[in-house]
Order: sequence, then structure tokens, then C-alpha cells
Amino acid sequence: MAGQGRQDRHTAARVVPAVSGGKPDRFDTLKRRYDFHFGEAIRAGLQGSHDKAAGHSGQALLISRKLCADAADPALHAPELAAALCAHARYGGGAWQAIAMLTESAGHYAALAEADPAAYEVPRIDVLTRIALASDAAGNTGDAIGLLREVVGMYLKAPAADQEERDIGLARARFHLGRCLLASGQHGDGLAETEAGLELAAGVLERLAVVTRGDDPPYPPEAVVTREPGWLVAAPRYLQLAAPDWAAAAVRAMTLLAADGQLALAATAARTAVLVSGGLADLGGDLLRDVHAAIAARAAAITAEAGQHAYGCVRAGKAAHAPVQSDLGV
Repeated sequence: MAGQGRQDRHTAARVVPAVSGGKPDRFDTLKRRYDFHFGEAIRAGLQGSHDKAAGHSGQALLISRKLCADAADPALHAPELAAALCAHARYGGGAWQAIAMLTESAGHYAALAEADPAAYEVPRIDVLTRIALASDAAGNTGDAIGLLREVVGMYLKAPAADQEERDIGLARARFHLGRCLLASGQHGDGLAETEAGLELAAGVLERLAVVTRGDDPPYPPEAVVTREPGWLVAAPRYLQLAAPDWAAAAVRAMTLLAADGQLALAATAARTAVLVSGGLADLGGDLLRDVHAAIAARAAAITAEAGQHAYGCVRAGKAAHAPVQSDLGV
């Protein structure tokens, strides 16, 4: 959801001071309520509790509109409104209603980016990625592919206060571009975009140093399927929000690469799938733990076959026959 990490960095400057006597005024109370509902919507969404997330994101949107309507300078609360619109678009109705909400969000971010491009250009582009996904959900995969290609170019030129956040946004766009290309029958291009996104995300992970870095060999198999408990809990919010798309892309890559007989690359993608899905499982929720268990089992089969194939024991292709069905996309 666009702008959430950035919103945390700018919140303190916009909170109205408490009135005399130590009691918070009405705007301060509204802002605190907004922060609570917005944060709970993110938490519930990551845990797969979509009804709960919808309730909290709806409340956050209502409060953000009230903040803008009642403020002497509505622009002070435009970041909250833009973020709330983007967040609630997932839950507010059908694909066309989602596109309408996302378009409104993008308009607010465009105005903010005019004044502070380093802070708000990346969130504006993030929303365009979401518009492409909504277009794909409405059955317009060709339009989604075209917009996602434009979005990739925008990220590459965008100023950014946080390079890691920009690169994660670019990685997510490539994940979805790859998925749409695969769905349209463009296997080679789809897999190439997916792998490019995984490489970008791996670079961000390395620069942030939030997980222990080893030699990352594809063999022995047990080195590939090891998870690192708790790493995503302590990671920046934008990394947490990218994790569902990231894990789903890694699952697609490990399955397709194994089917193509590229077992060394499949084993590397499997390690990523286990790491990221394990991080999501640590955030809580039975659904995420079940999905991680299924991914870990498939990853173990692929990496075991990769290890055997490396030493000439078996032919490639056996481990890819049963792709994991996961509900990790956003």
C-alpha cells in the first residue's frame, strides 16, 4: 500500500499540539484514531484477515476525509487521505470502484510530489502499479501489461528519499508484470521479469542487512530451505508490505525454473520463497503458516532434486509437477 512507510516518517510534523491543560484537541484525537485503524488494517491484511482489514481501512478512510474537510489547510492531511484511499481500494468493492479510488489516491500523490518529489513520487508510482493490478482483475490484462511497463520506466527515473523503498516498488512492479506476461502466454518474458524482480529484492535485502547473509549456494539442499525466524517482523514496513508479492513471485520462479530444467536457479528461488514466506508466517495467522509449510515442502523437493541432478543422480523435472497454490498476492 503506497506511502505507508513514508507516512510514518512525516506523521510527527503534522500532529496538532495538545491544547492547554494537556488534553488533546479534536484533530489530535482524530489523527490518533487514524493511525490506529490504518496500522491495524495493514496488520490484518498481512495476516490474511481481509474482513478485519476492510473494516479498519474503511474507518481510516472516513477519518482521513474528515481531517481534510475540517482542517484550515486540507493539504496538511492529504498524505493520510492518499494512503487511506490506496489501502481501502482493495476492499471497497469491485475492480472499477477500486480503480476509481486508486485514481483519486494517485491525484493526491501527484499534487504532493509536485512540492516534494523525493518524498512522494515513489508512492505515486506505487499507486499506478495498483491501478494496473485492478485493470488486470477487471479482465484487461493487455492494458495492465502496458501500464506496468510504463511504471517500470518511471521507477527507474524517480527521485527517492529512500532508494531501498523505491527498488522494492520496482521489484513489485516486475513481479506483477511477469505474472501478467505469463498469464498471456509470454513465458520467456514473464519469467525474465520475475527473475529481475527477485534480483532487485535480493539487493534490497542485502543492503538492509536484516537477514544473516551466507554464501547462498544452491547446494546442499538443506542450506536452501532454512528460514530465519523473526527477520520480517523487524524489517521496514515497506518490506513487509512487499513480502506477499515477493513470496508469490519466488514460488512461481522456482516452479517454472524447475519445470524448465534450470535446477540451480530453481533452488535459489526456492530459498527465497522459504525465507519470505517464513517471514510472513512469523507475522501471525494460520493461513500464512499453512502457506509457508506448503511452500517449504515444495522447495525441499525441488532443492533435493537439484542436489541429486548436480551430481548426476537423476534427470531434471520431477519436482516441478505439483506447483504450490498460494494466496500471497495483493
